[in-house]
Order: sequence, then structure tokens, then C-alpha cells
Amino acid sequence: MLKLMKYELRKTGFAKLVLLAVTALSELSYLLGVFLKKDQLMYTGLSVLIFGASLGLFYIGIDSLLVFYRDLNTKQSYMLFLIPKNSYQILGAKVLENGISIFLSGAFFAALAAANATISILYVGGLREFLEMVQKMLRQVHIVATIDWGIVIATFFLILAVWLLAIVTGYLAIVLSATVLAGKRFSGLASFAVYVLLERVMALILTQVYRVTGPGRLLAGPILCIFVMVAVMYAVTGWIMERKLSV
Repeated sequence: MLKLMKYELRKTGFAKLVLLAVTALSELSYLLGVFLKKDQLMYTGLSVLIFGASLGLFYIGIDSLLVFYRDLNTKQSYMLFLIPKNSYQILGAKVLENGISIFLSGAFFAALAAANATISILYVGGLREFLEMVQKMLRQVHIVATIDWGIVIATFFLILAVWLLAIVTGYLAIVLSATVLAGKRFSGLASFAVYVLLERVMALILTQVYRVTGPGRLLAGPILCIFVMVAVMYAVTGWIMERKLSV
């Protein structure tokens, strides 16, 4: 399994390196703006950091889907599916690699935000000024007028878990397109419709779980529900791959 995960990491490594490079440059811009007291440079660096973190976490999942699609529909699949591993192991390596990448990247950006807040306390004039600066920037792009940082922190892990569920559901849609719906008219559209339907059903389930468990800050109920659904999507996708996939 570890070898499979390393193989998956190599295939998606370029996008992660690009994200790391953009993050490093924007962080450098922010730090220079802080230490040189250049507000425009500081705002630019912080803006790119926020945008890059959001887009980067999104693209990590999309890149994994694109790689999986190529695995099933191009010649590179022969290298993957000829190894002495079953479909559950191959799919599991993809799910684990992508999940670890998403959560580690999220933790990295959260730690970076905490570090920048600390720097703000020391050099910008206080945490309050730092948070006001972020709120001002977000108001300028009409994202949000006020920020409840307690809610932001409490729901951050939940958002990452929801994104992982969306990616694993995407794996299922891709497998359906390459197996059950292969060769049929509008197979891509049909698999996308299945994806949308599943996302809708799971969103309704999560809503009900949230209502039953209550809006606790730990959000344990919804998070547990998400990981149960991830396991179900994985099991169904692996089952279809084992019985229907021909490469």
C-alpha cells in the first residue's frame, strides 16, 4: 500500500510543488510588507495566500480525479492495473493519498495563518489589527462582512472532510463511466447526473444528522457521518472495479 501511495504522490506531485512555490512567494511578499511597513505588499501577499490556499486545496482533489480518469482511459492504466494488487488496494491508495494531502495541506495553511497572526501581534500592532485587516480585505471582494473566528476554526475540518467525500464520490462516477456506462450514449452526462444525485442525497443526510446532533462546535456527528459515507463510496467503487473493470 505504501508503494502505491508513493506512486500516486509522484503522479500528483507537480501540482503540489506549484502550490508550495506560490505559497512561498506570497508569504515572502507578506513578510516583506510587514517588516518594511509596505501596506500594499503586505495586502498583496495576504490576498494571494488566502486565494492560493483555497484554490490549492480545491485543485489537489481535482488533480486526483484527473489522474484517476487517465488511469482508466489511457495507456498509463496498464502500468497500474498489471501490478499484483487488487482494485480495493489501488483505489485505497488513491483515497488515502488524496485524503492525507488534503488534510496535511489544510493543517499547513492553518499553521501558516497562526504564524502570520503571531507576526502581526509582534510587528503590525496587535491581533485585533490583523483580523481587522483580513476582514477589510474580504469585505472589498464582497466575501463576508464579519468573521466569527470560532466558527471558522470549528468548521475547517468539516469542510476538508466534505471535500474528501466529494472526491471519493467523483471516483465512483468515473468508474461508472468506464464500466457500467462504457460505450453507451451520453455515458459522461449520465455518470455526472449520478454524481450530482449522490451529492444531493448525502447533503440531505448530513443536514438531518446536523439537526439531530445539534450545532456543537466539535461537529462530531456530521464528521463521523461523512467518514462513514466516504467508506461506503470507497467500498462500492472498489466492488465495481473488481467485477466490471477491464483495462
